[in-house]
Amino acid sequence: MASCKSCGGAVRFDIDEQKLKCTACGNLYSPYENDLFIKQEGGSSGNSQTYETTAFICPQCGGELCCSDHDLSGNCAFCGTPVVFESKQVRHKRPELIIPFGITKEECKDIYTEAVKKNPYAPKELHDPDFIEGFRGIYVPYWFYDVRIEGEFTKEAERTEYHREYNEVFTDEISGQHDSVFSQIMHDASSVLQDDLSEKIEPFETVKNKDAERRSPDLKEFSEGYFPGFYAEPADVEADTYKDYAEKIAVDKTADYLSKYSKLKKYDLKFESKELEANIKKTRLAMIPVWFLSYRKNNRVAYAAVNGQTGRIVSDMPVDYGVFAKRFFILAAVFFILLMFCTVLPVSVTLLSVIMAFLVTSYCYEDISSISEREKDRNSGRLRSTFSGGFSFMLFISVMCVVVLFKLTAIFARDIVRIVGSPFFGIIGILFNIAHLVCLFLCISDFAGIKKDRTPAYIICPIVNFIAGLSAGLVLIFAPALDTWYYLAGTAVLFTEMISFFFIIKNYNRKTTRPLPQFSVHKGGDDSAR
Repeated sequence: MASCKSCGGAVRFDIDEQKLKCTACGNLYSPYENDLFIKQEGGSSGNSQTYETTAFICPQCGGELCCSDHDLSGNCAFCGTPVVFESKQVRHKRPELIIPFGITKEECKDIYTEAVKKNPYAPKELHDPDFIEGFRGIYVPYWFYDVRIEGEFTKEAERTEYHREYNEVFTDEISGQHDSVFSQIMHDASSVLQDDLSEKIEPFETVKNKDAERRSPDLKEFSEGYFPGFYAEPADVEADTYKDYAEKIAVDKTADYLSKYSKLKKYDLKFESKELEANIKKTRLAMIPVWFLSYRKNNRVAYAAVNGQTGRIVSDMPVDYGVFAKRFFILAAVFFILLMFCTVLPVSVTLLSVIMAFLVTSYCYEDISSISEREKDRNSGRLRSTFSGGFSFMLFISVMCVVVLFKLTAIFARDIVRIVGSPFFGIIGILFNIAHLVCLFLCISDFAGIKKDRTPAYIICPIVNFIAGLSAGLVLIFAPALDTWYYLAGTAVLFTEMISFFFIIKNYNRKTTRPLPQFSVHKGGDDSAR
């Protein structure tokens, strides 16, 4: 615990001042004044390889937070459970470097509030000021790797000389040496902060950069003087875990540089990773500032993390069913009114429902494809942020524009109504059902390759929508005399689509939230939704 030399009051690290500040008299101290800290017997010193602190452990999930000057109370930051924390004195490896907090809690709350406003379907709890007040400043441990790649290469490559009347190709033997040094390739050393969160809130600026919008100072020598008023995570992932990750980054950057080197450009050389050998020269532990918040709903948890240096935010944003249903019915009413004025024949209502059924399936295909691509990438937590994007959305806008254009054409050229009758709509319906069938097969094909996030809804929704669309297509082909058949077919398809959307939301929420953590059995930081 740190106390003021003048009055004995508690001191906290002041982000604006970048110094320790007494909460009673306001005196300022350097974070490196170690005599401010009351040391336990055998406590840490500036030259020790470890430091002593109080660890607060959640009895539900095993998550651990450390602090030296105040008790931890309330909800667990990792599983969101209201608990009474278990505490004990522990010793942790002493970091060598630290980046102090530069973003204040008020700034962090403003950043998060703006992010929530951009998601119209966010649960109302995320807008609650009392909930947002739950942000905690946490120093997260990071491993910094210094990597060197050096060696020689000899390659044969072709170059072309271009002349006015002919081109001449030469084969040259190219030899060279390369020596690349990369400093401070970073990766989080905590199993608590999952990899997809930590990598999205990067980069952290470890050197001066005039173009970077940040308030924090540069990387500094570690001192416990930066901890008062904040929490810290222990480094529970060994440095060897991410050595391959650091080496791959260094190798990829070196290969890219050599391929684009000005004197080698004319040869179009490609350097394979196996041709470059990386060596870890130095590994250091650093503490990095992150504002952290958790939101629990049933047995799932969503996280928000704000870069404590730059203000960059990453947040899991689930969709609230009630908010979505309200907006869905309002939007449906608006489109119903528009269609009353835009449709020319009753069969056009059925045709639109066939097209909409295809759009829902195409959206499911986009969703399945995104999961399939995500599984190929090491950052398995990367998520789609909105519903408004991609092929299905653009096709929907195109269809609505065509409908309006068709109505305007019918107003000025009434004879088109005689030409464009049920057979014409039936042909269009057949074409869309064929496209729908192709999309369904693509969905099933991609679904077969997914190992994680497999739920029956990914296949049930496209199949049910295809059956509904096919049924409406048959109505168009047989062209019954009664208009009632067209309206019934259209209504049935739209109802099926509405149910499908709720399944899509359920899947989306499952991907934007995470299982409740169990750190006692946690093996690493890569924890995708399952």
